[in-house]
Amino acid sequence: MAKLYTLDDKLLTEVPEVRVGDKVYPVDNRQKTVMAIQRAMEQTDADPAAQMSAALRLALGEQAERELAARDLPYPAVQALFALVLAAVTGEEAEAVQRRFRRARDEA
Repeated sequence: MAKLYTLDDKLLTEVPEVRVGDKVYPVDNRQKTVMAIQRAMEQTDADPAAQMSAALRLALGEQAERELAARDLPYPAVQALFALVLAAVTGEEAEAVQRRFRRARDEA
């Protein structure tokens, strides 16, 4: 008899979250959102800051992106937030995403 693999209901309903200060933001990790983030990141004519802003807007929503922009966070904090959001949408550990960014930066 063949094995049957199923998705746990929790995988379908739990929404990852990121916290910035005392505010918690739900992260949209649906397939269509992740694909839109990938397309935004592949735009070679966009500068990295614009790519990060687009990805945050897609994953967190426009209001959250505006709130975070209004906080005027230091750029290293925005980079760390971006890594956390990517980890949340992909299901990876945040440290793995941050290592990948550091490696890419060092190779550039």
